[in-house]
Amino acid sequence: MWWSRKLASRCLRLHRAKSTASSEPEQTLGIIGVPFAKGQGKQGVELAPDLLRQSSLRQVLQSSHDGLVIRDYGNLQYAVDEPLLQQQRVHYHHIRNYADFMACNRALIEQVKLMLAENSQFLAIGGDHAIGFGECPFHPILRPEIEWESLAGSVAGHLQHTPNLSLVWIDAHADINLHSTSQSGNIHGMPVSFLLEQLRTTWQHAGLQDIAPNCLPKDQLVYIGLRDIDPYEAFILNKVGIRYYAMDTIDRVGVPKIIEMTLDALDPQNKIHVSFDIDALDSNVAPSTGTAVRGGLTLREGISIVEALRDTKRVQGVDLVEINPKLGSERDVRTTVESGLEILKSMFGYRRSGKWSNIDTGILGSD
Repeated sequence: MWWSRKLASRCLRLHRAKSTASSEPEQTLGIIGVPFAKGQGKQGVELAPDLLRQSSLRQVLQSSHDGLVIRDYGNLQYAVDEPLLQQQRVHYHHIRNYADFMACNRALIEQVKLMLAENSQFLAIGGDHAIGFGECPFHPILRPEIEWESLAGSVAGHLQHTPNLSLVWIDAHADINLHSTSQSGNIHGMPVSFLLEQLRTTWQHAGLQDIAPNCLPKDQLVYIGLRDIDPYEAFILNKVGIRYYAMDTIDRVGVPKIIEMTLDALDPQNKIHVSFDIDALDSNVAPSTGTAVRGGLTLREGISIVEALRDTKRVQGVDLVEINPKLGSERDVRTTVESGLEILKSMFGYRRSGKWSNIDTGILGSD
């Protein structure tokens, strides 16, 4: 019958269309929550990992990439031992919660290595930006009085798995203070100083050669979005020769040029780690954060930057930090979370220009 022949022809076209339609290759993403709040003085950032999950993080990421397989490893825990407490008492007593920071990051380093052994990419959700050095979990049985902590170890753990690594640090702040230069004693302003070989001697009692022997080359670090730089940080950035694009430079040359210069600076053979502090965005679109600074990146600019990095196909690790649900109104919190989700959605595959895959491309007939 004519209708059966027509149905068979339709099925054949559908099969051919599906077999030739562009489908995205499968990639696996490990997610770890790092509810670290002791790198600074404002509680609330420890709530962000679970709030993002409750705000449909998995569904948002899944919808951005058809081939994305997500493994959520839950939230990290850690335990503080006596040697770290001794280090804190003797050498780093002026740094708030040093022992917790180091314990957390030691555990995080191992967790990141595990995730990269099992996945092609990982996402670490803070928590404050202390997790940028190495991440770690708190063990409630051993230290029940300690709250969730830091994300400084994500880069350090990444470096142990992938020594040939480039780091793009997107932030209002340089986070490169030394323990001897920090006025506040807040360790979320210091994590980058743990990563660079040129600054390691300033942490000689921290045992970094044992827990994080691989350093980041100074020419493979690029900052974007800086606008609140401490005097000693400005000196360190210029003395060491670190590439950074503060907001005045971004305003002068524009985001497309900043992206071009950033990509030119990164070794094309390296994998990339992107550490995104939500306060890199202007406080109009990210008000619920502990150290908001006016005059930051617009959401569109932030998305453009992560899109360009994503399109290198070399991004292997991502941090999103410093969302604080306890700061601001309910609307402020919702706005900040939505901005964070937009950044992550674009980082992991969403294209504003549109895309198609796994569809019947024969709907308009044959050419």
